[in-house]
Order: sequence, then structure tokens, then C-alpha cells
Amino acid sequence: MRPLKEFQTQLFNRVNPLVGFSVARYVFSVGIFAAVVAFGLLAASRLGVDLLPNPNIPVVAIFTSYPGASPEVVDKQVTQVIENSVSNLAGITNLNSSSSQGLSRVILQFTTGVDPNAVANQVGAQVSALARSFPSGVGAPSVRTFDPTALPILEFGLSGGGDSLEQVYDYAQNTLINILQRIDGVANVTLTGGLSRQFQVLLDPSRLAYYQITPQQVTQAILNGAVNQPIGNITRQGNTLTFATRNIPSNAEQLAQILVDSSRGLRVSDLGTVRDNSASNDYVRVNGQPVVLFSIQQTQGSNAVAVAQAVRQTLARTPLPQGYQITYSNDTTVPITASINATYHELLNTALVVAIVVLLFLGRLNTAFTVILAIPIALSAAPALYSLLGFTFNLVSLLALIVAIGIVVDDSIVVAENVERYRELGFSRTESVLKGASEVFSAVAAASLSLLSVVVPVSFLGGFAGFYLQQFSLGLAAAVFLSWFEALLFLTVRMAYTPDSHPRTWADLGHSLTQWPRALGWGWRAWRHWLGLLGAVVAAAVLVHRFGVAGLLGLLLYPLALGVAYYLISLVLTLLEALTTSLHRLTEAALSYVREGYAHRLRGLLDYSGWILAAAAAFFVLTVVWIGPKIPFNFVPQNDSGRAQVNLNLPSSTSIYTTNALAARLEGYLLSRPEVRSVQTQVSGNRASLTVQLAPRGERANIFSLIPQWQRALSGLLQDQPSARVFISAGGGFRGQGSALQVNLASPSLELLNARTNQALELLQADPNVLSATTSLSQTTVENRFIPDPSRMSGTGLTASSVAAALQTYTSGSQAGSVEVNGINYPIQVQLDPLYLRDAQSLLSLPIYAPALQTNLTVGQLGHLVQAQTPTNISRTNRLYTSTLNISLAPGAPSQLEFQRQLTQKLTQAGILDNQVSLGSADQFSQAALASQLSSLGVQVFALALFLVYLVMGAQFNSFRYPLYLLLPVPLAVAGALWAIFIAGGSLDIFSVMGFLLLIGLSAKNAILYLDFVVERLGKMEFREALVDAARLRFRPIVMTTTTVLVISFPLILGQGESSEYARGLGVVILGGVLFSAILTFFVVPAAFYLFERQRTPVEPSSVPLHPAPAADD
Repeated sequence: MRPLKEFQTQLFNRVNPLVGFSVARYVFSVGIFAAVVAFGLLAASRLGVDLLPNPNIPVVAIFTSYPGASPEVVDKQVTQVIENSVSNLAGITNLNSSSSQGLSRVILQFTTGVDPNAVANQVGAQVSALARSFPSGVGAPSVRTFDPTALPILEFGLSGGGDSLEQVYDYAQNTLINILQRIDGVANVTLTGGLSRQFQVLLDPSRLAYYQITPQQVTQAILNGAVNQPIGNITRQGNTLTFATRNIPSNAEQLAQILVDSSRGLRVSDLGTVRDNSASNDYVRVNGQPVVLFSIQQTQGSNAVAVAQAVRQTLARTPLPQGYQITYSNDTTVPITASINATYHELLNTALVVAIVVLLFLGRLNTAFTVILAIPIALSAAPALYSLLGFTFNLVSLLALIVAIGIVVDDSIVVAENVERYRELGFSRTESVLKGASEVFSAVAAASLSLLSVVVPVSFLGGFAGFYLQQFSLGLAAAVFLSWFEALLFLTVRMAYTPDSHPRTWADLGHSLTQWPRALGWGWRAWRHWLGLLGAVVAAAVLVHRFGVAGLLGLLLYPLALGVAYYLISLVLTLLEALTTSLHRLTEAALSYVREGYAHRLRGLLDYSGWILAAAAAFFVLTVVWIGPKIPFNFVPQNDSGRAQVNLNLPSSTSIYTTNALAARLEGYLLSRPEVRSVQTQVSGNRASLTVQLAPRGERANIFSLIPQWQRALSGLLQDQPSARVFISAGGGFRGQGSALQVNLASPSLELLNARTNQALELLQADPNVLSATTSLSQTTVENRFIPDPSRMSGTGLTASSVAAALQTYTSGSQAGSVEVNGINYPIQVQLDPLYLRDAQSLLSLPIYAPALQTNLTVGQLGHLVQAQTPTNISRTNRLYTSTLNISLAPGAPSQLEFQRQLTQKLTQAGILDNQVSLGSADQFSQAALASQLSSLGVQVFALALFLVYLVMGAQFNSFRYPLYLLLPVPLAVAGALWAIFIAGGSLDIFSVMGFLLLIGLSAKNAILYLDFVVERLGKMEFREALVDAARLRFRPIVMTTTTVLVISFPLILGQGESSEYARGLGVVILGGVLFSAILTFFVVPAAFYLFERQRTPVEPSSVPLHPAPAADD
């Protein structure tokens, strides 16, 4: 190993070529940085906004209808067929499916970077070939490139004043929805509520039996009778005649006249009743008012705020029918905009506080302004990079800018402080810049590179958590990289060519008050200068615009106005500089007192270096072992977004009318609450969902304190319904947020899954950490299955499929074309008149014509009914059946990730989990799933960052040992951050992980500034004195840079705006980590260096002077 004496440097005796070039070719430097700022401002004006980073995971959804089919039939005959067909496509990461009554939904998720439109075409080609393998009655699969499980970004209700809901729905379906679907970024518009118009053919079973007609014949006759088909062309003598057959009914009367049996003259009206009717399967209200609800979903990759704004603008321009009104009930972009605006305010406040701190430390207005100018210059690099990479302004990317404010001035402070030190030694302004910047060039480069080596590699990590860290790390890296060059190549230009300002005192302020005659004289001289004349022209234009030609008389006062303005500006600047000078002197006095005391204490404490290191190590171990396990771990903190979701679940046999009445009770209570602004209610079958929008934060209590109150009150309203279940969760913010944990049990066997799910449910209900637990398989319905008897059907000419088709038409009905009214098509529904279908026995008595026997048989003569419980929905994930366990955790329960780990152990010990049944997160983007990903990724990221910082610092000092000393503050910073989180009652999450990554670079940065000066002095003075002298000289810049970093934490911690909870964890980590590491670094690093290096270093001082003689002043 080479002796440390070889590391001594004489940087301050020579000028760094880059610094010299920038100062000499100052126009080039100004032009380069001006261009960067211009590009940054242009990019910032074009960036979209979002709450959190959007990974834009490609999703393709396949919808297939099978009217009347049960979930089990849909699963086996449709869903699994589609799954088998598309599962071999390249790039699929997840294959999810859902089979419900009459509908199959298959959702494919692909790796990032796949073109969803190209994949959709490929999927469409695959599933279109399946049409022949589907049973009759299955509709053509529909392939869409959006995630149907994604929440709508905007919902609004349309009411019609005096018009009926049927008329409102008709306008919405045939006019307004077409306008909205043309808006760029809108993927899907869904209508719920209202009454959709349809023409019903209600069959009379006695007439069918009398005429020996089957329901299928009626359906087919209507389809055949409603013809709109081209015939062809005839060309004679250059003229072309076009022929077509057109017999589309336009009203109920024409539909009733369609022939069913032309040989007997039987018409539709002979077999039943034709009605122009309305149908509805749900109720929707906004603030108690029935409406037609529009739900807007965005396309992949689009910006939610821009899309919602475009929808609002389109609706504002669209003339609505008389009396129609739009009520916005759920706009998820409102809290996004509020959160981003609040973050902008935090950004400005942080910049202001950092500017004040810099001013206090540097003292002179011109020097402070020169340093503060580094903030907008360095920050301009981030928007330019965001624009190139397709990022948006969101909480994560803006947090990078807030943190960067306190970091980017560090390099400028170090350079400016060292330049000022040379000025105090008597060097000229230009020479001080050249020597001062050159001396700290390597230290600034190493400190910046150490921070860059932390944040840049993080951006290349994969996964959803890696995507979050990428936006933060790249934005911060861009700002730090530019600030490094700005401090060495542009700050030097400003300091070299900015004239020194004379320090102003309070006596100067008194003198300035008497300088008004001089100011007026300056105004009289200045107006005749070309700039003054240009100002006169502008003033004349303004006066003429405001007051007409007579306003030109005001130009007579123009010289006076210039003089008064000059006088007031001089007065304000003198006042500010006098105040700054006074505060600076107080700050310097305090710093000098503390610095000298610190140097004195350090000289004595170096004899106890071993004890200092032992105490630091004990502090770190104690913190990790005792405090660390007590801090919960989540992906994101809980966030009060001002929106709550209330879900009401009732037994599957509950009618929609009963559900609607109970939902109205909940709705009435919520609307009576003073903190509630609007309630959107949706009722369908045995379920109801209420979306509640709350008042602004300052006008109400926290949503997490309101939810328990609501839970008790709403449960009390349903005391007469013991089977009713009410679930309340905080909506908005991050997907999967709240106290409800969702996990999936998966198995290849639906029967085994059902049994194990019931066992898991019993175990959960006995857990004291669980308030309530339900399963998706508990939502079942009684299914009456018709079992054909082959012996009875023999010789009838009927098949099982023909009987099933007849029963389907009798019960749920079948589509038979459409009726065209004023160019709009309304569906025709053929079904049995409900008067004849009261129960299961009445179904068995219905007639079915047997062609072989040429007579009618009843359904009961062909088979029998069997009752069975069947789930209302069958879900599969990656071709395994899944059941979702919805677990509401009690206050004080472990975090979702920890509870899921404990649950896995309990289920395994109970024998519920084995090689046939597994447990996993219900959603790959749930809190528990992402927290698990973050826990493993966080360790990798932290270890990688430490390794890279070690390499960078090793290269800087050409040593394998020195980086170990420089990294000593890191565990101390981690310990301090953990204590801060514990005291603040926070949690470890993605934002605090960002803070921990920063601590590596920030802690090492101060140590580098110190150790670089130590190495510079080794061999020139005694070893102990080198440590003490370097500590004394670097104390002030380290305190300055630490303070600027610390102050950025206060706006993050104290912020009360929308989504301020996200940034609070980052602020707490920075405050605790930087404060602890800075205080302890002043003693731990010198102690470690003294303990282990004093035997390796020669003690005889060199005769080389530490500071050369100053040159003459400019």
C-alpha cells in the first residue's frame, strides 16, 4: 500500500483547465446554460400531471356474452376455451378471468413495452377462430385494449327535468355517448341507471301449444321477417337500378304483423303480446336524485387530468335538451390537481427557505443571489428529462425536485464558500475564483458522483416499485448532474464577473433616505437613454390604451416616476442588505463559537476514538434490533383523498327493490352529515355501492376517524337486517389502499377450493386482528338445474339442446333483431309472459312441441329439476380457480404485508395450504403485494448503492480503505431515520425508501468534503492537527450544506395539502437521518481515521507552505 504522503495535492496552486476555460470563455458558458434552462421551461409547460406514476401496463380484455348461461357453464364452455387459446401468446405476465351469469371476461396483462393495439389484433385473430367451438347462443368475443377493472376517472349523472328516465337514457345512449367516445384518451363510456327502451314479445304458452309452435320458431321468424338485404343491380343503357329487400319494423304494430307461419297465416300477435317497453336492472342516484350515470375510463398511456378536463370542456360546449342537467359525482382528478398544486406550493416554499438560509450564511446579496440562481438552473434539467422519457409531473417526480432544491445548492455553496475564503486571504476576485473552484473541484466531483452513483443505477431496476424509484432517481440525478457542472463552470463565471458589493449597514440605510434628490436627477438623465426612451414608448401605449390621447399628458411625469422607482428600489436593497449583514454577523459569530469549541473538543476526544466508535456501533445495533421491528411496512402510507366507498352486501336471494330501500337508508344518513358533499348510489341485484365525496380537509375531520363513526351508525340503521353487511373504505389515492386486505386462495379444483376457503374463513373469524372476513365464494345463488331424461326424450324428435333453447327463451328471453325508430335501433326481446312463470313448477308445465310425435309435451315430461348452490362469479388466475378473502383489519393490527405472512404460516400449519392450494395477493398492485416486492427490492437497492458509492470514493482517493471511513455515517443516518420514523408514528414505504437511498449519498457527501481536506494536509502538518484543522475549515461549509438539506424536510413534514401524507415519510427520513449523521460525522469519521490511520502515516510535517502568498488586488 502506498504511503498517504503520496496523496497530498497542490490543487490550490494550479488552475483546473475546465474552470479556467469557463471563466475565460464566459459567453460560451452562459449560452450553454441558457439553452438548458430554455429547454427545461419548454418541457415543463408541456408535461401532463398525475397523482402517482402510471406504469402503463398493456392490458387486453376479451368480453363474451352467453345469455342465460350460469357462471359454471360460462366458465367451462367459454372462459376456459378462450384461456386455452390465448395462454400461449408471448409476453403474457398474468391471465385473469371472471365468469358470471351470461358473461365471460378474460383479462391479459403483458410485459411493459408491448404495443397493446398490436397484441389486441393478435388476440382478436385467435379468439375469432373459436366461434365454431362455442355453443349456439354465444356472442362474438369483443376484444378491447383497456383494463375493465380500472376505476373510472370521471363519473357524472344526467337528469332530465320533466322528461322520464327512459327519455334521458335514450338521449344518453344515442347522442351524448357518441360525442364523448370521440374524445382523445377516452377508452370506454359506460351507462348505468335509467330505463333502456326495448320491444318485448311476451309469449302465451297456451297459444304456443294450440298452434304447435316453439319459442325458437317465433325468434327465428322475427329474424327472418325483419330483412334489410341488398338484391343487386341492373344496368340498361348506362343507367343503373339498385334493388334491396327492406322490411325492418318501425313500431310495435309492424312487429306484431310479422308472419311466423305463412302457410297458416300465423302472426306474432297471434302467439302473444307485443309491447314497446323499458327495462332496467339497476338504480342510480346522485344526492337522492335518479340519474343516468356516465362512467369514463381512460385509454392506456393517456393523462387522467387532461382526459377529464377534455370531457368537461366537451360537455360545457354541448347543448343539452331543455331542462337536462349534468351533476359531477365522482371526479378522481380533482384531488390529483389539488395534490399537485399543493406540491407546487411546497416546492416554492422550500426554494424560499433555502434561499434565506444561503443568505444568512453567505451574507452578501450578490453572492447569495449567485448561489441561489443554481436552483432554477439545476432544476430545469429534470423536466427536460421527464419529457424525453414520457414521465409526468406527479408526486414522485415533483418530490425529486423538492429534494433537489436542498442538494443542488450544496455544490455552489462549497465553491462559493471556498472562493470567499480566498478573497479573505487577500486574493483578487478572478484569482480567488480560479483557485477556490480548482481546489474543491475534485471534492465536489466526488461528492456529486457519489450521489449520482446512488440514484442512477436505481432507475434500471424492474418491477412496479422500481418504476416509482426510477422517476424519483432520474429526476434527482438530472438536477444533481447539472448542478455539479453549474457550480464549477457557470457559478465561477458569475462570481468572476459580478462586481463586489459594499456591505451595507443600518447607517447606510439612514444615508440612503437622504438621497432622493440624487435619485430624481438620475431619473431625468435616464429617460433620455435608449432604454429610457423604450420605456417611454411602452408607457405611452399603456396610457393611450387606458385614457385615450389625453393620457399622453402623463408622460410629463415619466422622469419623475423613474427617479421615484430608483429611489425606492435603492432603499429596499439597502434595507435588505443591512438586515442580511446583521443576521450574517450573528450567524458567523455563533458558527465561529461552535466551530472553535468543536475543534477543541475534537482534539481531546481523538484519544478516546475507540470508545466513540463503540458507542456509535452500539447505537446502530440497538436501533436496528429494538426500533426496526416496531415500524410497520407498507408500499404507500394511508392517504386522505376526501372520498369514501360504502358497499352494502345482502343475501343473493334479496330482490333489487329491497336492496334499493336499504341503500336509501344509508344514503339518507350520509347526506345528512355536514362533512359530506355528494353521494353517488348504485344499486344492482343484492348489492349497493355508495361513493361519498367529502368537504375539503380544513372543514372536516380526517377520513380515517370518520369511517368508524359511519360504520357504527350505518350498521345501526340495518339492525332489522341481520344478514346485511356494510363495508366502508377510504377511496381514491393508491389502488388497494385502506385497511382491507385481499388475498387469493388458488387451486385447480373448484370443489377443493370451496372447502379450503370455508376452513380459512373460520380461522380468520377467530383472529383478534380481524374485524370481519368474507369470501367471494360466499356470494352464491340457488340454481334450478333441468336434467333431461333420455328415456323420456326418446322418440320425441327433441334434443337436450333444443329443450335448453326453449327454456332459455321462456325464462331469460332471446334477442330477435331490432326495431328501427327514427334511425335508431331498439332490441326485440322474445320471452314468456311473466304472468305464466311464477315458480319452478310453472316452468315444468310449459309446453314444448315434439316434432316426431306431432304433439305438445310439457317440460316436466322430459326431465326434472334439481336445486344446487352455485357461485355468482367464478374467478381464475393463470388458469387456476381462485377465491378472494376480503379481510378488514382491526386498528393496531400488523401491516398488510406482515399479516399476510402470518396468515400464510397459520394456514400452512392448519393444513389448508399444500401442493393443491396456495395463497397469494388478490391483486399484483395491492398494498401487500407491492410491499413484498419493495421489501426484497429495497435491500438490493440499498446494497447496490453502497457498493457503487464505495467504488466511486475509492477511485477518488485511490484507496480501498478510505471509502470505509466515508461510509461510516451511513449506518448512523439509517439509525437516525429509524428513530425519526418511530417517534413520528410513521411507516416504512416507497417514499421513505427514497429517503434512505438519499441518505447514502448525502451522508458520504459531507464526509468527502472533510476527508479531502485531511488528505490535502497529511504530510504538511502533524497527523492530529491535520484532522483538527480540516474539521475546523470544513465545519462551516458542512453546516451550511447540511442545513440546506435539512430545511427541505420541513415543508414535507408540515404540509397539510392534499396527499401530503405521501411526502411526510420522505421528510421524516431526511430530517432524522441527515441530522444524526451530520452531528455524529463530526466525531465518528475523525475518530475512525485517527484510530486506524495514525500508525500508517508519517508524522514529520512537510516544508511546503499550506497557502501561497496572495496576489495583488484587481
